[in-house]
Amino acid sequence: MCYMSMHSLKIRISKTASVPPIDNWTAELIGEPAIASDALYPFLAFSIRITNRHNQQRGINQISGDLFIGKEVNNQIEFIYLKPIIIANIFPQTSKTVSPQRSIPLTIPAQGHMDLYALAELSPIALSKIEELRGEEDVLFAIRLKLWVGPKTVVLLVSHAGRPFIRVARSDWAEKILRATGYMQVTVVELPEPLDVPELRNTLDYLKDAWKRYHIGEYYDAVTNVRRALDALVQGLQNYDVNLINERTENNRTIREPNFAAFAVTGEKEKEAITKVYRALRSALGGLSAHEGAINVDKQLAEFAVVTGQALLRYFTARLRYRRQV
Repeated sequence: MCYMSMHSLKIRISKTASVPPIDNWTAELIGEPAIASDALYPFLAFSIRITNRHNQQRGINQISGDLFIGKEVNNQIEFIYLKPIIIANIFPQTSKTVSPQRSIPLTIPAQGHMDLYALAELSPIALSKIEELRGEEDVLFAIRLKLWVGPKTVVLLVSHAGRPFIRVARSDWAEKILRATGYMQVTVVELPEPLDVPELRNTLDYLKDAWKRYHIGEYYDAVTNVRRALDALVQGLQNYDVNLINERTENNRTIREPNFAAFAVTGEKEKEAITKVYRALRSALGGLSAHEGAINVDKQLAEFAVVTGQALLRYFTARLRYRRQV
């Protein structure tokens, strides 16, 4: 059983669903998903065969597709929209040289087929979401194709091993896909969106700008914005709840910082760990700002500052949400 509409961003499919033709059209995966070897960025590549099961030739005016990522829930798989796929090449059956052809419309002979080479970009954030959803299980994809055949639109799910979805074994996903993308060597830290804590909006804005400066090579400005984000974090926490801030004296200076004990829900060791990380980053960035122009901030130092700053904001935001629930 499959529940699907042309415009839906979610699809529910029974784990035992079969794949009947839709209006005498079928679509099936040829081989297995793989990382495209001829692309600059990581793209997941699919070879898809579309078959015309009519007894007459048919013309296809347009093709588009969407990729979904799934999670098993009881006896069903719930698929959530991930991103559009790119139809990179088309290989009609009638081509004698089997060279790629991008032109549309295409005429598919009776009981004939055409092969598509489709791509989906795997950004670090997309990979992170896939990993979060799959947990320790296999990866489940669904590809929904739309064919404009004359005045009609035909919606197909690409089949794989007789099912209307694509299952990638977790071992193959780790060894063949993740390793090829370099994901295992990349740390993905997604900025939180503390919309329910407006007092932390300035902190988030500074970190977003720090990430932007890092990507365009302005490394000193990147770490400066991380320092500003930490200042805004302290002010935001104080505005949210004055009890979340402590004051201490160091070298005859009064320093305001988060009340780490108020956030450490697992105990003293958590408090000690987050205190050390926060103070080390704050000290390093304070030293840089005090010697503007005298210290070279390279890419690695800027990356360390931005990623650590993001991790700290995620930590404090998550702990604030936890405090609200207890």
